[in-house]
Amino acid sequence: MVIHGLKGWPGFLASLTLLALITQSCASHDPEATAEKISDMATLTAAEIKGGKFVLRVYYRFDSPASRLRIYLEGDGNAWLSRTQASRNPSPKNPVGLQLAALEHRGNVMYIARPCQYVSFEKNPQCEYPYWTGKRFAPEIIDSVMAVIDLGKKKAGAGELELVGFSGGGAVAILVAARRSDVSGIRTVAGNLDHKVWAKHHHVDPLTGSLNAADVAEKVANIPQVHYIGSRDENMGRYVAESFRSQAGRKNCIRIQTVTGAKHSEGWEQVWPDLIAATIPDCS
Repeated sequence: MVIHGLKGWPGFLASLTLLALITQSCASHDPEATAEKISDMATLTAAEIKGGKFVLRVYYRFDSPASRLRIYLEGDGNAWLSRTQASRNPSPKNPVGLQLAALEHRGNVMYIARPCQYVSFEKNPQCEYPYWTGKRFAPEIIDSVMAVIDLGKKKAGAGELELVGFSGGGAVAILVAARRSDVSGIRTVAGNLDHKVWAKHHHVDPLTGSLNAADVAEKVANIPQVHYIGSRDENMGRYVAESFRSQAGRKNCIRIQTVTGAKHSEGWEQVWPDLIAATIPDCS
């Protein structure tokens, strides 16, 4: 697999440094401004697309018709202010999924924010806090993402998809893939692949109203996939991915890889070019 978006290490390192400066300078301010600056740097086009019940924010670049479209799915964002108080707006202050998508300077790439992120609530009257807390993986959430993916695939002229999901976006990637026949590969970064064992581990309320990625593990067991876990991630430990893999039945298509030094939402941009260049498992 080729590395998309690298024109030599000096240029890549300059882009990575600029990306880090943008994220650091904007992280404590307007999430919308952060996303716009990251996408502008990567020459990604912004759009708001209606899919199912929700209007979703996307950023994309379709260079030319190609067989594959790589889709990045954002994490849960600013879902909670504390363990007991939900946020009023889930737009991520640190959009890791967008940062990773921005490192792809060539090829067809599409980033999809989660429902209720970035788009005004006037355009999304369905958006209420359960959709970024207990119902973050509800069937209607997956329906919306599926519909937007269909439109993106058609516009890109792609025949197959590779899904990349960060944190809760990892769960969305699995749940989407379980309902499609055009997914050729899945990569997750600190993915919540079994929210039942995750909630039990952290002693938090279960995600009532949400589908669980582990429950469809067997349906995606034949899709090549790799799940990256940060060695310093105190939120999403390796046990979550192991629980998912244990329910898949066939395991030779599923690799779990610990990334030294990475935390839940830190340290991924620096290693992403190597991770995305690495081949995913051969299921033959």
